[in-house]
Amino acid sequence: MRIADFGMRIGKGSSGWRLELPFPFRNPQSTIRILLFLLLAGRAEAQVDPSGSWHTLHTPHFRIHFRPAYRDAALTEAREAERSYGLLATELHPPRGVVDITLADDIDAANGFTTVFPTNRITIYAAPPAGDHGLLFFDSWLRLVTTHELTHVFHLDRSRGLWRGLQRVFGRAPGLFPNEYQPSWVIEGLATYYESKFTNAGRVRGSFHTQVLGADRAAGASRSPWNATLFTRWADGLVPYAYGSRFFHYLAGAVGDSVVPRFVEATSAQLIPFRVGRQVARVASGRTLGRDWPRGTAPDLPGTSVAPPAGRVLDSLLRTEPVPRVSPDGRRVAYVRDDGKGASVLRVLDVATERSLAAHRVNGGVDYDWLGDTLVITQLDFTTRWRIRSDLYRWVPGRAWRRATRGAGLVAPAGGGGRLAAIALEPASSRPTMPAPAVPGGAVWQDVTPSADGRRVAGSRIVDGRWALLRWPADSPDAAAVLLETDGSIADVVWTPGGELWFVADPTGIPQVYRWRDSGGGRAQPLTNEPLGARAPAPLPDGTLLYAALRARGWELRRTSALEQAAPVAFAEPLAFDSAPAVPLSETGYTMWPSLRPQFWIPVFENAGPTGRFGGALTAGTDALGRFAYATDLFVSPEPFRAEGDFALVCSALGNPTLDVSAWASWTDLGRPPSAPTVTVSELDHYAALGASFVTRRWRSLASLRVAAELERTRYAAIPDTALAAVCPGCVTQNLVGGSVTLTLSRLVTGALSISPENGVAWSATYRRREEQGSARWSNELRSRLALYARVPGPGGFAHHVLALRLLAGATNGPLGMLFRVGGVAPQGVNVFFAPTLSATRAFPLRGYASGELRGQRAAAGSVEYRVPLALVGRALGHLPVGVDRVWLNLFADAGDAWAPGASPRLTRLRSAGVELASRMTVSYDFPLSVRLGVAQPLAAPPSGAPRRPQWYAALASDF
Repeated sequence: MRIADFGMRIGKGSSGWRLELPFPFRNPQSTIRILLFLLLAGRAEAQVDPSGSWHTLHTPHFRIHFRPAYRDAALTEAREAERSYGLLATELHPPRGVVDITLADDIDAANGFTTVFPTNRITIYAAPPAGDHGLLFFDSWLRLVTTHELTHVFHLDRSRGLWRGLQRVFGRAPGLFPNEYQPSWVIEGLATYYESKFTNAGRVRGSFHTQVLGADRAAGASRSPWNATLFTRWADGLVPYAYGSRFFHYLAGAVGDSVVPRFVEATSAQLIPFRVGRQVARVASGRTLGRDWPRGTAPDLPGTSVAPPAGRVLDSLLRTEPVPRVSPDGRRVAYVRDDGKGASVLRVLDVATERSLAAHRVNGGVDYDWLGDTLVITQLDFTTRWRIRSDLYRWVPGRAWRRATRGAGLVAPAGGGGRLAAIALEPASSRPTMPAPAVPGGAVWQDVTPSADGRRVAGSRIVDGRWALLRWPADSPDAAAVLLETDGSIADVVWTPGGELWFVADPTGIPQVYRWRDSGGGRAQPLTNEPLGARAPAPLPDGTLLYAALRARGWELRRTSALEQAAPVAFAEPLAFDSAPAVPLSETGYTMWPSLRPQFWIPVFENAGPTGRFGGALTAGTDALGRFAYATDLFVSPEPFRAEGDFALVCSALGNPTLDVSAWASWTDLGRPPSAPTVTVSELDHYAALGASFVTRRWRSLASLRVAAELERTRYAAIPDTALAAVCPGCVTQNLVGGSVTLTLSRLVTGALSISPENGVAWSATYRRREEQGSARWSNELRSRLALYARVPGPGGFAHHVLALRLLAGATNGPLGMLFRVGGVAPQGVNVFFAPTLSATRAFPLRGYASGELRGQRAAAGSVEYRVPLALVGRALGHLPVGVDRVWLNLFADAGDAWAPGASPRLTRLRSAGVELASRMTVSYDFPLSVRLGVAQPLAAPPSGAPRRPQWYAALASDF
């Protein structure tokens, strides 16, 4: 989790002499909201269902949390974690304390997540890689991912010098970990370097990163150290892993292995942690980052003995591998088309004319094959609020699309001869859905494919670091033959209509398509010699083949002829696999307190003038599973002696709903009333709320319902002690009770390059009821927000043009009813997802006018925007840790009105037009931040009498 710095407590300054405050309930303070947001953001990224039964394995250095259903995988993880810890400790300084590892099986994707704030903790997705070429080169999935993520802990937890001194005072406070400020090629490059050094595999040795680097080099688009970070332009998230790991691998080879540990130690004490180039020169004498970077990131590409056959590009600039699958009759081909501009689609082409016949929108993690005239598809989708599973769908192009399974965890479907095979994912392993050769536990199958006549089956698998290509009679899996074993990956196994077996492997360091021949004692003959590699072969009836190739700006779908009579290639023998040794361990139920207890404090101050000068501390925390997340602060003013504070707690232990509790006590200086200029009046607000949020999700849609009960108490005090009735007749203690209901519905389509949601709708409505205790005063309030988005034709650009419309409406009545405010730029801030009634204000933004230009118990406002992509930059600003990702333009028109009940609204009473230059920036190399600079011209005279002149403004994020 990357955290910049935190400012002082904001938002409680003097409001001047005004008895009617603009909000009936105060928002939580900025700092506490940001901290809770960061904790919840990390929790959401972890994608772990915290409900139900969890157990913990205790080892010398770890607490490993797991569900009882996959205890065997947790036992393996305990051994692998201690093995990785011992190896990393030979080079890097060990981290502080016990490391929490959560072994999760709630998403059918291979990944991991690490944070050192508030404690060292790792989340590992137990599902092994399936179809991800970047992760295929492993000897054991748990070994690879554990070594990678544990390297992050060793690296990011290391703090020396001033940083260490600050942590001794303030604890593990966010922003006090110097190595977290480094560019992602350092953070991810180090982890990828060590995953390769301490396993028999790893991405430094894998061919996929060589392809990425080679594609950039061939196009003259190689990244510099300041641009090898997480920009949206291709290759997006792959870049820091590929460039960083190859540079550290080169540096260790040129200078010696000790240079990497010395680099980590040097940067952990550096006052300005961004300056990694300075430390490279210090720990590697005679070397500089600028001079050695091109050498270290140069791809080691094998030469080709003959020129590749002339080919034709069918599609290009794709962000997802366009795996082609040819129908059994050879007349149609299906592939995924993902250009990053919108949703991915599964497209079907006519092989002869290459004309598009049909297309259907798909989610992520898509794989597919033909079974007769039907396409069988697996793709990811939410099955519960927390779980994302890969399920089976069936589609006859041009007809209905239907779901066949739910929560099945199936990937890699393959059809042939009327048979359907797939791979069922399990924690740290996978198995075929059709009869297959028996193997030891922990095997990971990559492909299982029936032949065209259904009589034979072929597949690839890895067991203990040994990749194997197998073939067996469909009805006699015990008669299987191992055709090939190697230490490199074997993938994309397919049968030709004539019964030949094709597959993809990388014995030369670059993936190529191979044909298996039984003659001559068995051999693999290359069918392609693509300079940057070929993947996902699909044989065509005319003898040509389709395949996917990597380029500097994305994937291509290519068609070419197969090589004839190419010499067989030798494959390296598998390396010996050393099983992780047994470790001492004990098992208990899951306990939250070790990871939940406070780990830091941050000093905070507020000057409320005569009301009090407050000082105090703030802390926050969450447990390893994310069942509870909290943030709290306490302020004290010695003279006059007063106290205030905030508290927020989110509980996800039930899974669905999420419960939230929030409370605060807040002093506000109201100044000196005109009738008593020597008296200072102060207001004390007490607030408490209890809410429950029910959420249901799908890949592109979300529905949530939050029900909350609220309590507010307002009282007043005077300095010196004075009878308030004499100086402030309106300063009467008020106790309000109430409740609210918020419904949110959205269905939005976006792409990796989108500047805005492109198609869809987002709608929310809030109803709140309040009553004053001891009186008959009450209020009802209803607010609604509707946003519509539509993709529109536009002249080119890196993303689609978008037309966006926003409509806001609100009404309140009753003696306690407050006024809505129309005017101003949309308020910015961090919105906590669980409390929309707190983050939704009564402000109706209308650019070009002052905030609150109009007020009333009824309000409406609307905005229309035309959003135009300008440039996909993807570059840092010089050597600064600030970059520009993408830039676009917003042309807008706003209108709105506020009025009293019974009056006739004039919805264009205020109206304006203008333009915004918007950009997605990266701060601290990788932290995304959207900004906009705009000018709005009022088209109607302001009722306040202010001059009607253009208003310039700057704001964060998008208005809507």
